[in-house]
Amino acid sequence: MPVESLLPADSPRLEGLHEGHVRALAESGTEFEPILVHRDTGRVVDGMHRLRAAILRGEPRITVHYVDGASADLFIRSVQANISHGLPLTLGDRKAAVLRILATHPHWSDRAIAAVTGVSPKTVGAVRGKRSTEESPQSNRSIPRVGRDGRARPADMPERREKARSLLAERPRATLREVAQEAGVSVSTAHRLRQELRSCTAVPASVEQTPAEAGTAVHEDSAYLASLVVAASQRCSGLASLPTPADPSSRGTARIRVRALDVLSNDPSIRFTDSGRALLRWLNGQAHGLAAGEQLLAAVPPHCARALTEVVSHYAREWERLAAGLQQTDPMNGSWRAVR
Repeated sequence: MPVESLLPADSPRLEGLHEGHVRALAESGTEFEPILVHRDTGRVVDGMHRLRAAILRGEPRITVHYVDGASADLFIRSVQANISHGLPLTLGDRKAAVLRILATHPHWSDRAIAAVTGVSPKTVGAVRGKRSTEESPQSNRSIPRVGRDGRARPADMPERREKARSLLAERPRATLREVAQEAGVSVSTAHRLRQELRSCTAVPASVEQTPAEAGTAVHEDSAYLASLVVAASQRCSGLASLPTPADPSSRGTARIRVRALDVLSNDPSIRFTDSGRALLRWLNGQAHGLAAGEQLLAAVPPHCARALTEVVSHYAREWERLAAGLQQTDPMNGSWRAVR
């Protein structure tokens, strides 16, 4: 193509051509690789430094390789070409390219844009978040994002998974397909979330029920689980609002304990931390210990009952002291370590 017939590129370089690089290319004496040119408009897509160097050499024509596509896609092609070879783009150039691609391709995932621009997905996410806050805090929340594999995924998947968890807790007898359709997730995702809930909210062995009682408990607890999910999201603040058991028997007390453990098990600050999981294992161990203790106490000789009462009472007082300390802990500034 004649060099005079080519239009300048829509370059991702904020400062334009680097004259030093142009002179170096012109003086190198090497034959240039074909530059990329848009077939319909004759605009350079990649190779402005080579084109300028050819002009400095006095060459009237330059070898080109034609490309097709919309202008927004041509800019992406230009960024990709400049990332892979030639004079590297600066960090400012790449961040500006991220912002421009987000404007034309908001449905692309952070990883897909990062692969094009040569930045990290975290950087793309930060630019996307800043742009969304400045223009519209809730913009494009419902637009699916296309990943590097070409698959479209909803941008609000965390919210959808949380809704699925709530549905699984509120309606334990609902089918996975029903939960998946209502929450907008896949059946496999609903299945995985159900398995997670079951593993994290296992009922301690100390709660023994007959089949008839178990069936009744399912109906009683199903209506209660919705409030537990809300309470769990408030970092265990729901423990303070747990109702006093109407049944004064040990079975009613055990059921309240199970519900309280459900609150702890579903709270992210406990469930997803090493210290929190250790706490859950310890509490479940205590529940198993209570069940074993009832059997052991039944076999204690009468003449040892007084001494054993002192030991059990001491442990009970220590538990009461821990409970009192927890009640006095500041929910905003307190921590487990603040309880002595």
